[in-house]
Amino acid sequence: MEIRCHNCQKIYHIDESKIPEKGKVFVKCSLCQEKIEVTRQAQTEAQEAIPSHEKQEPPVEYFDPDAKTALIYCQEIQARLEMEKKLDELGFETRGIKDEAEIRHHFRYNIYDMIILYQHGPDPDGNLKSILGYINTMPSHMRRNTLVMYIHLSGNRYDLYDAFSRGVDATLSPMDISQFSDIVPAILEQKKQSYKVFFDCLAKVEESVI
Repeated sequence: MEIRCHNCQKIYHIDESKIPEKGKVFVKCSLCQEKIEVTRQAQTEAQEAIPSHEKQEPPVEYFDPDAKTALIYCQEIQARLEMEKKLDELGFETRGIKDEAEIRHHFRYNIYDMIILYQHGPDPDGNLKSILGYINTMPSHMRRNTLVMYIHLSGNRYDLYDAFSRGVDATLSPMDISQFSDIVPAILEQKKQSYKVFFDCLAKVEESVI
């Protein structure tokens, strides 16, 4: 039986014989710690409600623990190729995304170090808006581990208000792409320092539990 965490959308496969004919059981999501309620009737109804195009998902991909990973949403081919080249030079594994369904699929199995969103034109398109919507509902531990950079015509890495209003960590101008070799490491380090106290405390809590 396939079950899905309603919080982070991670999918699990469990032995249907372990699910009672009547009543319910609870499973804790290993990714976000959400409690998942499982009943045979609910799972049957949920599976029937999934559109057919969503049931055929792309293959699952895993990365080495030390790999640096990035997702890119960019409809402008030349800009995307330049970003991929710069990130490759920095040692990143990059993957392109086209819509909200794809970013959900990627985060179901991995937590990415960085997401780059490129706005082509004066206003964000529908896919970009829905991707931002998903990012802003990510569990806090996932969001803190992922740097989100938003590139648009008026972007400025020092404009913290613009970044905050969009729900991202930094905004950049398309002209900044050529300077990725310097800008990306600097912003990553800035984010790391911003959450250093949080992650140090989290590490101590986990050590005390173990």
